[in-house]
Amino acid sequence: MSKKSKFIRRWMERVSTVLELILSAVLILIIILALFFLKTPILEYIANASDSNALLTFITYVINIVIVVELFKMLCSPGADTVLEVMMFVIVRHMIVNETSAWENFLTVLGVTIIIMVKKFVLDEKWPKFFCWKKEPPEQSGEDSPEA
Repeated sequence: MSKKSKFIRRWMERVSTVLELILSAVLILIIILALFFLKTPILEYIANASDSNALLTFITYVINIVIVVELFKMLCSPGADTVLEVMMFVIVRHMIVNETSAWENFLTVLGVTIIIMVKKFVLDEKWPKFFCWKKEPPEQSGEDSPEA
């Protein structure tokens, strides 16, 4: 690889890092504003507590804020765990907020189950190496160990 292409690659990495930081800062501001504006849905829920859609509307606001918080976590510490958590919240939000059929509910539960299985069996370090995506530390050879 030439010097010019290495320079361009480093420059692009720096720009993407700066953009991620800017996006994270914007998300923090949005989360803070959303928490302040949560007062209105709370008051609407209290005023319309007898309405069956009042709780659903309030839960929609709260779940949207939770999804943005998870997105922020994903930007700050990217990894398979945080990506799977965001996916799980989005899937669950779809099931709770939207009116879905039994088949869609089944697919939603199946999707969450698959995400949990991936987290447990594929990303867990306790499982054998062929089940694990995480890199194992290099094994040390017996030559480096001190002899007694």
